[in-house]
Amino acid sequence: MRPLCIFILCLYSFVSYGQTELIDSLQNILNNQPDDSTKASVLGDLCWHLKYSDPPKALEYGHESISIAKNNGYQALHAYASNNVGVVFWAKSDYDSAAYYLDKTRELYTSLNNERGVAVTSVNLGLILQNKGDYDASLEYQLEALRIINSLEDQGMKGSILTNIGNVHFLNEKFDKAKTYYFEALAFKKSLPEDQFRQNIQKTLLNIGNVYDRLANQDSAIYYFQEALPYALDANDTKSQALIYTDLGHAFSEMGDVNLANSYFEKAMAIYSTGSYENDYDYSILLYSLAQNELKRKNIPVAIKFAQQSIEIAQKLENLNRLKDGYGLLAEVYEANNQFGDALKAHKFQKIYADSLLNIETNKEIAELETKYETERKDQQIVLLDQENSIQQAKNERNNTVIVALTLVLLLILLVFYLWRKQANISQEKVLSEQKTRLREAQIQAVISSEEKERKRFASDLHDSMGQLVSALTMNIQGLKGTSNDPLVRNEIVDNSTVLLNDIQREIRNIAFNLMPQVLTNEGLIPALQELIARINKSNQVIAKVQVFGIEERLNEVFEISLYRILQEWISNILKYAEASEVLIQFTAHEEEVIITVEDNGNGFDLSTFENSKGNGWRNINTRLNLIKGSLDIDTTVGRKNTMLTITIDKYLAFKRTEAEMNT
Repeated sequence: MRPLCIFILCLYSFVSYGQTELIDSLQNILNNQPDDSTKASVLGDLCWHLKYSDPPKALEYGHESISIAKNNGYQALHAYASNNVGVVFWAKSDYDSAAYYLDKTRELYTSLNNERGVAVTSVNLGLILQNKGDYDASLEYQLEALRIINSLEDQGMKGSILTNIGNVHFLNEKFDKAKTYYFEALAFKKSLPEDQFRQNIQKTLLNIGNVYDRLANQDSAIYYFQEALPYALDANDTKSQALIYTDLGHAFSEMGDVNLANSYFEKAMAIYSTGSYENDYDYSILLYSLAQNELKRKNIPVAIKFAQQSIEIAQKLENLNRLKDGYGLLAEVYEANNQFGDALKAHKFQKIYADSLLNIETNKEIAELETKYETERKDQQIVLLDQENSIQQAKNERNNTVIVALTLVLLLILLVFYLWRKQANISQEKVLSEQKTRLREAQIQAVISSEEKERKRFASDLHDSMGQLVSALTMNIQGLKGTSNDPLVRNEIVDNSTVLLNDIQREIRNIAFNLMPQVLTNEGLIPALQELIARINKSNQVIAKVQVFGIEERLNEVFEISLYRILQEWISNILKYAEASEVLIQFTAHEEEVIITVEDNGNGFDLSTFENSKGNGWRNINTRLNLIKGSLDIDTTVGRKNTMLTITIDKYLAFKRTEAEMNT
């Protein structure tokens, strides 16, 4: 029987570029001795990103994250770390340990009312049961996850769950159902934007190829395998690459091109040999396919070796289907080599495991019959109870009129209450609408005031500095008329004019930088802040620094300009009022958000006074923050040194390119 290469859903779907740089950034954060919450989060991230490349280190980080989260009562972080540890054990084919940690994760997410977390855990528990051969239980978990995801706004996981359901039907050899779910998953993934949850599309394409392979339609199977390969290579998905090479090898072997098949098997074997991907179940399938191909190539000793290795792994996994198929192939190889005694032994083992599978199915059928019997017996009891109830019902009919009357009264009361409540909601919505209108008007007024302030400052700069310099230059030029032909005098006037022109040029650059720094437009937010800090440091009154962790590319234009103006406004307040000597600006990229902090060692202040001030500074900050859907927190106290501003923005929105940027 043709072995199946089934794909496993990953919990989070982020593009895997820059893996080494990301891990280095996370380890740098740990080296800076962060607080317990940040440390637990970073350790959990490291556990996830090292699950394939360094499982022992991943488990070390994961257990430490769990310990910190438990000791501090961080239930969400505890669930996150426990989930990641479970996935590492799954990748190592230690299914019992994986199930233990994922059951714990499910309990934590349930207590937190985190439906998406419950769905993710259900998916992974279903995958464990799938690899253990319990397909009915696996299907229940996957369908539960699909019901939850369909009820949520965030349906990014839907494509992968549909694929998993198709996998279970495939394993049950219900290929039409499997194909239906696979194509539904493919259509859903292709309907998403290019940068959302599409890196797993290669898995769905590969599964479609597997269906056609089992239906003996090798041409279609090879078409979908080859379509999946570029996606897997682009995403650096070594797991998918190994499975695609295995399936391409099998397909070409079935078509009789055993040498081309062998070249694909060698590519798959190279991935397992280097440790780029480790999974006993998938590796046993590759060994099985290699044994089949070597049998066709008449290379009997090598075929025996691969078949025996496949059986050894299947014994470790306790997978009856793999054992049955493995011994069946081994018997076929022995028989081809005229080793009839060994072939007979292998056939006996094949029969044993086939009978075991049959007994399991028989037990299921018996259980179903027992359930039907119990149901029928209960139905008979219900009939007897109905007869008794009919007698009692005659006695209760006298009270029905009273009950109906009371019910009508209650319904009337509920109707009145509903109408009153509805009117109250309408009034409340009207008040909220008026408040939103006033807020928008205030924001617009703040923008207008800010622009007017900028115009006044620009006019003042032009008048006070540029006006004086131009007047002086004009006088110098006029002075050339009244001078003699003495070259020394004329040269002195020219030199003075050159100095004035240089001063004018410098003033123009300063004014242009204050209006819109060219470095912000050309190079981005970080270089612009570094230039602003460099200008501040030239005063020798404040030492300012900018540190960046995990950000390798530019933010989109709206976020860069808004964050620059917010930080420029805040730094201006620090320089004016805080009497600080040190300022530190930090950018830290996490899984789903970017956090910007500004910390100074100046004087604290009354936050309520700042928030209720009549100036435009606070309104400008809030207006720009609302524009990028960010949140802000200020940690300060009167009489205490050190003030910290923390800005949190959505990572996906921050790096999403606007239509204008994509057209440039």
